[in-house]
Amino acid sequence: MAKIPLSWSSVLRLIRLHHLAVGNIAVLCLIVLSIMDYGILDLFCWFKSVEKENIPLTVLMYIGGLKVAIILFLALWCWTREAENNQEDNLDMPISYVRKRYCRFLVMHLLASIDRLIHHHSHIDDFLQAHKDCVEAVEQFRWRARRLFERTDLQLCVPLHEVLSVDDQQEKELLRLGYGDKLEQLRELDIYKMIYKD
Repeated sequence: MAKIPLSWSSVLRLIRLHHLAVGNIAVLCLIVLSIMDYGILDLFCWFKSVEKENIPLTVLMYIGGLKVAIILFLALWCWTREAENNQEDNLDMPISYVRKRYCRFLVMHLLASIDRLIHHHSHIDDFLQAHKDCVEAVEQFRWRARRLFERTDLQLCVPLHEVLSVDDQQEKELLRLGYGDKLEQLRELDIYKMIYKD
């Protein structure tokens, strides 16, 4: 089998990567074609009008193919540019920043959970339920914090900012509520001591 040239293989890779956009554009072309065929004029009528003006059909096919190629190129270019921008934003974060941000987010989330438990279960009757919810919040914290120190083989193949993901909206809300004020001196060693008891 003949080898595909490098430029065509990169085009095919882009088409495979953005197959949804290519599919949407193809469906849109079919819709436009069906509107032209059934809504405005029959395609045979279009063909007859082209024959009257003596324009070769191959020229029209080349023009149509060029338009479709331009549309596909622009769509793929926009999506690849967005993907590159997102990747650059993620690469700008150093590993130490990602780990420190994740530590701070975990502790803020734990403090917010405990605050909610204290305010929600203010009566002595709710003591057992409050204790159970508190244990669950701490276990959730410990489970998520173990990602800092223990990772599976699959997680080692994934970029660190995806393994130690932080919900930006939730982080902003916790910072707005003041949970991050006292955590400037928080270290990974502190998290380690919270997870692994001596």
